[in-house]
Amino acid sequence: MRPARAATAVLASLLVLAVLRWPPVWARPPFDVRALALAGPLVACAVLAALTGRPRSTRPVKPVAAALAAVLVVLASLVARRPAAGLPAAISDPRGPIGVSAMSAVDVAGPDLRHLPPARKWTLRWNGPLRAPRSGSYRLWATGRGEVSISIDGRVVLRGEGDPLRAGADVPLAAGPHVLEASLARTGPGPRLRLGWRWPRADGGAGNYDEIVLPRDLGAPIARGWWWATDALAIAAAVLAGLLVWRLPWDVPRSLPVARALTRGEIGWSLAGQAALVALMSWPLVTDLAGLGVTDRPDGRLNAWILAWDAHALAHAPSRLFQAPVFHPLPDALAFSENLLLPAVIGAPFQAGGPVLAYNVVLLLSLVVSGLGVQLLVRRASGDRLAAFVAGAFFAAGAHRWIRLAHLHAQVTLFLPLLLLALDRFWEKRTLRRAAAAGLSLALQGLSSVYLGAIAALVTAVTVLVALAGGLRARELARLGIGLALGALLLAPVARPYLRMRAFEGAEFTISDVASYATTLESYAAAGTRLYGPLTQKHLDPERVQDTLFPGVVVLACGLAGLASAPRRYRAVALAASAVAIVFSLGPETAAYRFLHEHFVLVRGVRALSRFSLVPVLALCVLAGFALARRWALSLAALALFLVESSNVPIRYAPAPAPSETARWLAGRPGAVAILPLGERDTDVMLDGVAHWRPLVNGDSGFMPRPYTREMELLSRPDLDEGLRLLRALGVTHVIAREPLALPVVFSSGDERVYDVPPGPLARVPDPGTPVPTLWASRGAVADLGEPRPVESVVFEVSEAPWVDAPAVQVSSDGVTWTRVESRARLADATLALLRDPRDGVGEVSFPVVAARFVRLGPELPARPGLLRVR
Repeated sequence: MRPARAATAVLASLLVLAVLRWPPVWARPPFDVRALALAGPLVACAVLAALTGRPRSTRPVKPVAAALAAVLVVLASLVARRPAAGLPAAISDPRGPIGVSAMSAVDVAGPDLRHLPPARKWTLRWNGPLRAPRSGSYRLWATGRGEVSISIDGRVVLRGEGDPLRAGADVPLAAGPHVLEASLARTGPGPRLRLGWRWPRADGGAGNYDEIVLPRDLGAPIARGWWWATDALAIAAAVLAGLLVWRLPWDVPRSLPVARALTRGEIGWSLAGQAALVALMSWPLVTDLAGLGVTDRPDGRLNAWILAWDAHALAHAPSRLFQAPVFHPLPDALAFSENLLLPAVIGAPFQAGGPVLAYNVVLLLSLVVSGLGVQLLVRRASGDRLAAFVAGAFFAAGAHRWIRLAHLHAQVTLFLPLLLLALDRFWEKRTLRRAAAAGLSLALQGLSSVYLGAIAALVTAVTVLVALAGGLRARELARLGIGLALGALLLAPVARPYLRMRAFEGAEFTISDVASYATTLESYAAAGTRLYGPLTQKHLDPERVQDTLFPGVVVLACGLAGLASAPRRYRAVALAASAVAIVFSLGPETAAYRFLHEHFVLVRGVRALSRFSLVPVLALCVLAGFALARRWALSLAALALFLVESSNVPIRYAPAPAPSETARWLAGRPGAVAILPLGERDTDVMLDGVAHWRPLVNGDSGFMPRPYTREMELLSRPDLDEGLRLLRALGVTHVIAREPLALPVVFSSGDERVYDVPPGPLARVPDPGTPVPTLWASRGAVADLGEPRPVESVVFEVSEAPWVDAPAVQVSSDGVTWTRVESRARLADATLALLRDPRDGVGEVSFPVVAARFVRLGPELPARPGLLRVR
């Protein structure tokens, strides 16, 4: 459709113009254009144009492309030769000056200061000329982090402070030079400041042209011809880019070659090619698979431990797989996190070389096989081997991989493309056997990762709905349902422990829990690669960026163009699944997600919603293959550009940790172990525990069990006597700490000491007592025993409030005269009760036996409202 293509061309032209406003070009277009505001409409118009494109007469493209290339070359040369403009920032910390920034606008962010030594407190100062282009009232604004002060001609015109910082003021300025003084103070990492203004109209009134204060308006002036040439070339580049989008036949459907039979040789060179690209993009990981890894990150250590535990349990006690030796003694502890069952089976033979080797093998193999899966899916419909290979490379080695290396559960996408391939084969021939293949693929993906299983289930549901709209009959739907039900049966043994854990722990993620793990539309424009990352960090509000999800220009452009040539079923599933996944990933920002969260219990079990962004990435990669079909030169060029824009090479890895001497000493000895302080280095402790596999009180997971908070509170106290009561009740025989404790030392290595837990009193779960009527008010709770009788304790349900060892307790026989009594509440007993019943664990306030009808407890009592019980 011509209007959609024309709109796409215009928006592309404006987007280029908006991008050229950024450094190092610093163009000033004749009107205010913003890249982020244009990106969404551009994608929507491109989708519409690709869906409605029709064959048309060809127009010359090479002259426009050559002219655009020439303009960009001249523009780049001009920017490189242009004299430096703007103001430098003098940077200091409390010890004194530490550096000076390059001359530029007053526009600085944390990445700009990476070359400087780290500082606890940053101070940045700019001082120099400021030239107002016209007379009138300017709206001066500043955004960032920290405390800012702006003075013009010696008068403070703007002050602000915050994280985030947003401040503005109306400042009358006469056209011509002024003296600008700006300062930013920021304690901690990430100083950020952007100074801009909104111009007045030519008549001096309030205008709407908004921009950063450009370098051309700061510092010593340079010849105006440099800026006139910059602006003219920027406009020329934008116009030519729009004209190129208009003339290119990217939205015209093309016939696709017929797929030839797949051979073993093709699979072999495909695997070799995908492996080579993954090795290149993950460099230098392949140089030392056993010695380098992501165990410097908590999630990396956690996932390496899960693989090691699964392999150990499957080899020694498969029935106790989910009774992992962490968060002792809570049951089904593995169900607090991903189980990574199938990846663990794949990596089990490599555990002899250490958890890091097994992790790396699983990671790299997952990427390679994922790429092959997308390649097979695209090849089936496009028939072009090279284009299909490039599409697979986009998925195997794209930018989305290198920002989540420690999240193995987001990387094991082996069966997601194969699931789509199985569903496509079922559409072609709707037999029960092919339906069972789809169900098996879904089950295998679920056994690889719970999150990816949920994503695969969403994609499957959308695909089935699309198939129904496309004419899938009831009998065929029944066959597909049987196949998917078989997959569900395979998943049932693994799903059961999660359901048990949910019933026991009451584990559900609330709206507020998932809000911080959802994403935003701005996140889809944010990049985490070396090429685009610094740009997006500067131009996007960090408060609105929850993740870096931009797939890259090449993948996005090729994916949108591929809509025109992709088979109708591919287009429908790609668009529908992507739309649903994006809405889901936005979480509580959308009414649709809030409805699902309220009415569907399974939705409340998914926390990291941003991971659903994988669906539009996969859709773009698949569609890109259709855009590149029968275009060998373009395929190779796209692959080369993709590798450049997606690369984070060389990636920083950490040396693989070796088991500590302490962990080796613990091996083979009885009892559980507690490493103090709890919660400080739990994933290190867990990974170190691979050397002994003894039960650990410590633990870490995506879900933090309620009793663990109380354990951390209890065992962080200077007086360990109450903590020892709990440890004895839990069967803990050894405590490890780096700080000296008043316990017998049985082993030491470096700064670590292993202490024996001596015999002594044990914590006990409070007796339930008798429920009595209770009145709750702001001053506390009053329990009515009905008549005066002896009472020595009150039992209550534990809340999340801080523990109080001696809450206020008053007793009365008539409700008029109250007597305060000495009381004691034992945190060890309450913690043990929570470990036995995390949902409704109880605490007890005890006091000397006294005859009373009423017992009043103070508001500081960490209790949930409800009936109190007395003994």
